Amino acid sequence: MPATIFPTWPHLVFAVFEPITLIGGWLAPIFDLQGFVLDQIPSSPVPKELEIHATSFALAYQLANLYGLMALLGAGVFYATSEPNVLRNYLGALAIADVGHIYVTYLAMGPGLFFDVAKWNALTWGNVGVTGFLFVNRLLYFLGVFGYAQGVPVEKQKKRV
Repeated sequence: MPATIFPTWPHLVFAVFEPITLIGGWLAPIFDLQGFVLDQIPSSPVPKELEIHATSFALAYQLANLYGLMALLGAGVFYATSEPNVLRNYLGALAIADVGHIYVTYLAMGPGLFFDVAKWNALTWGNVGVTGFLFVNRLLYFLGVFGYAQGVPVEKQKKRV
């Protein structure tokens, strides 16, 4: 029995790659909180000794906590459900959140930096590039390009209990 009920490509993208990126987003401020805060907007080099307000640190840790929560939720949903509707609904919610995540990044960066891809840093590639990649793959999944999740037959569900 496969690890998830997804076809191969959606399994690799949503049940392997995405949780790994979310764990990275959870770990980033733990290892370099100041860098995580200062690098949210790509710009000219900012001195790392710049004083950052405690509110920014709190928000960064809260964001990291949400990334960790999303990794756990994703693993729980993708690896535990036998219902294709659950996956479809979860991916739909994530697709809406993808649009919101990219939009708030756009608002924070402004159009000049947002569209100047050459100036993007690693966090921008995560916030926009990776999120955009996931969004496109969600749309392609909804269109059936990769096939759809196949529910586990009832007799196999009984054996799993």
